[in-house]
Amino acid sequence: MKPVVVAVAITGSVPRKKDNPAVPITPAEQVESTKQAYETGAALAHIHVRNDDETPSSDPQRFAAVYDGIRRHCPGMIVQFSTEDGEGIPVSGAARSF
Repeated sequence: MKPVVVAVAITGSVPRKKDNPAVPITPAEQVESTKQAYETGAALAHIHVRNDDETPSSDPQRFAAVYDGIRRHCPGMIVQFSTEDGEGIPVSGAARSF
């Protein structure tokens, strides 16, 4: 049997709550959604951090809140943050080391 890596993209950059009420927007929602995926076998999470108005975020504090929550609840999970806005354009100021 060959090993596999299960990846999850919990938000995408375009969908909003009006499109799907289950889309996690807040850091707490994103951590919880990632935790659920982790508990069912996901090893990598691809995440678009969002502002409260559901737009792509460049706020380092929001990135840190999501990252810290995932580290706390999903030990060893690979976190891949996206810093683009859904149109392929990087969100200004989003790059940061954690």
